[in-house]
Amino acid sequence: MNISPITPATHAASADAAAPAKPDKTAAAAQDFEAILLRQFLSESMKSLLQDGPGGQVYGYLLTESLAGSMAKAGGLGLASVLQTQFSKNPHQ
Repeated sequence: MNISPITPATHAASADAAAPAKPDKTAAAAQDFEAILLRQFLSESMKSLLQDGPGGQVYGYLLTESLAGSMAKAGGLGLASVLQTQFSKNPHQ
């Protein structure tokens, strides 16, 4: 099997694709990621509270989903700003 090396033209095209995302997209991605982490924390911590009764799992999911989203929008754990900074860095500098 013969694999040709990467040429500068190919590298330039991939550098454009690897350009940093727009700030509004990085902010949204960072906030979404923080909401995912919060959802994981909340679902584990509230598991014992919401196990009893019919529909406890459904209501627990809805509660943790809503609470995690609200917490992330309000600033959450403060990870979104750190993640946004990391997402917006240009790796080719």
